[in-house]
Amino acid sequence: MNKPKHIARIANVFFLSRIGSTLRWASQDIAQEELPPDIKRLLGRLDRLEARAAAKDTGGKSRNGEAGD
Repeated sequence: MNKPKHIARIANVFFLSRIGSTLRWASQDIAQEELPPDIKRLLGRLDRLEARAAAKDTGGKSRNGEAGD
């Protein structure tokens, strides 16, 4: 399976994987309620992608270190 060249897209703006950390840094002092819907959606997608990558790195182990069901 090929890796995507970008991790998120808003309209015609494509975000590369490293842009995620910059977006988080730039929006860290802004209340979630004040963020535009597109930015909220993008940050949510970044959270899901990072969680998926973390789960893949742990090899499907649960939090207590045992293999998942």
